[in-house]
Amino acid sequence: MRLKQIVFENYKTYYGLQEIDLSITEEDKKHNRNVILLGGLNGAGKTTILKAIRYILFGQRGITKVEYDRLMANTINNTYFDEGGRECFISLTLEMDTGEEWKLKVNWLFDKQKQLVAEDRSIDVKKPGSTTRKKMNVTDLASFNRFIDRIIPYNAAPFFIFDGEEIKDLITKQNSSEMKEAIHKITGLDSYKLLLNDLESLESQLYKKLSSATNKTTLDQYKNELDKTEKEIDKYENFIQKTRKEIQEIENRITETTEKRNDKISKNSRSREKLVRKQSEIQTRLKLEQEEFEKKYKENILSIILSDEIGELKKTIKLEKDERNKKLLRENSLEPYNEFINQLLSKEINPPLTNQQLTQIKSIGEKIWLNEEENVSHTSRELHDLSTKEENTLINLPILKADQLVKMKKAISDLENKYEQLESEIQSAPESVEIDEETKLLAQLQEQKGVLNSKVRTAFKKLTPLKEKLTNTRNKLTRLSANDVSSEDLNTKLDYVKRTKKFSDEFLLKATKLKAEMIREEFEKMLKKLIRKTDEFGEVIFDIENYSIRLYNERGQEVSILDRSAGEMQMISSALIWALIKASDLDLPMVIDTPLGRLDSIHRNRLIENYYKELSDQVIILSTDTEITKDYVDMMKSHSAKQYLLDYNEEHKYTLIREGYFELVEVN
Repeated sequence: MRLKQIVFENYKTYYGLQEIDLSITEEDKKHNRNVILLGGLNGAGKTTILKAIRYILFGQRGITKVEYDRLMANTINNTYFDEGGRECFISLTLEMDTGEEWKLKVNWLFDKQKQLVAEDRSIDVKKPGSTTRKKMNVTDLASFNRFIDRIIPYNAAPFFIFDGEEIKDLITKQNSSEMKEAIHKITGLDSYKLLLNDLESLESQLYKKLSSATNKTTLDQYKNELDKTEKEIDKYENFIQKTRKEIQEIENRITETTEKRNDKISKNSRSREKLVRKQSEIQTRLKLEQEEFEKKYKENILSIILSDEIGELKKTIKLEKDERNKKLLRENSLEPYNEFINQLLSKEINPPLTNQQLTQIKSIGEKIWLNEEENVSHTSRELHDLSTKEENTLINLPILKADQLVKMKKAISDLENKYEQLESEIQSAPESVEIDEETKLLAQLQEQKGVLNSKVRTAFKKLTPLKEKLTNTRNKLTRLSANDVSSEDLNTKLDYVKRTKKFSDEFLLKATKLKAEMIREEFEKMLKKLIRKTDEFGEVIFDIENYSIRLYNERGQEVSILDRSAGEMQMISSALIWALIKASDLDLPMVIDTPLGRLDSIHRNRLIENYYKELSDQVIILSTDTEITKDYVDMMKSHSAKQYLLDYNEEHKYTLIREGYFELVEVN
């Protein structure tokens, strides 16, 4: 993340609308120009810029009530307020590594007594290549804080935005939990700890599930029962299929025998020939009608049986769709109301309302907004989670009645009656040929067909409960798979989690040691470049246990850091910041106020020559005229991308931001 621009409008000492371009161009990077200079005399507004950046990013976090009241007392520019102005703002534009631009803005409104009436935050986001910004008002500060902490964690801020004369306090905070947490955030070790916490939580969940898990014996019992039932069903289905083939063969023999007998009869007399011909026609029609009936039955019987259920399902789906549409319309109608009521209820109310009263006001307001009765309920339970394709498929299912099949069955029955009637007439007709053999065979075949049909019906009676049993057993297995996990599976997962946790513990330990060694090496290397009395320090140790720096002289005796001079403590703290940044997973700008104020000439030169030009790709330095020397000017000329002068007008009591910087110095 890089800072691109900061804007003031009638904020503190900055009168009117004033902007500071903080961007580092590609040309600047090419020529190693990473420093942006803002110079001004004491009281010109340097520290105001530092505090403004902090407040835009972190708000009231880390600020006491007394400090906040003092900050708000002079937020609006006095000249502008005397002219009748009551509103001011600051904004900070951030450039992300994704190419996005975030514009964070804080706006304040004051009354005639200069008392704060309202403070509003907003975020404008511009996507790469876009010319428009998407604005979002901040109504939930907790969410906003989490949003900001993703790019610059609050605990890490003191290492990136700080007063140069106060950074020595970092050393005094060694061994504190705040310091450890900040170092974990900066170096990325915090993410590994989060991983371990997640693994411990997962391990605990698996142990809880084990207490109620289904064991393998129960699952095997259901599986064996399922296999047994499937085998029984296969046996009866194979029997039915085989018997139907036998029935078809008998029917074919009946047809052949009947044709043979009728052929004999047709040769006997004209009257019997007509009867036989007519019976043959009826037999052909009967066969065609039966085939058509079977076809229609197979195609439509499921839809006919489920016609009532399909109808009810369509009604339910339509009702659910209407309910979803009503719910969507209601949510869209409430969108402006929610924006209004959230802003209203975020205001201070005296005496304060309880959470129950606030909830009741919001609920009553929704009904008034939508012109609904008090007893209107919007709770509904959606039974079907369907895609559009699935919904259309169900809506278009045909609803069929049995009327057509009944009509066809009646026609078949009529033809069978006519066939039997003609059979009787043929039997009673005078015979001149012998057909006893065919008649006897037909009787035997009809009897065999009847026996086989009876067996098929019996097999169907036994098959129906077996299929119901199969469905029930499958449902039991499905419920076990959906709601429970076998203890064997859980133990396997638990073993994976334990091994992953053990590996993560080892990894975190080694990563911590590696980071600590990196911090120690970078700290020692930079400290030797910065400190004047280099011969006093023989060894530098970064303590992994308490994350603190310990110094030893050439004789192995520990040197007390707190006994060093203010300038030396500043150098030690600067070296610590250097080491943490070099070991960091964060790539952030540095904002430093008055970095050279208390330093002697040697420490100043070493800080200028070895520190700022390598510290970060963007270093913003706020300095006074007392800090500036010829060496400082010469170094800054070659490494600064932009220079600004904070010019305070004594007569009008406000500061103007001008380009330029070095006219503050008379180089001797």
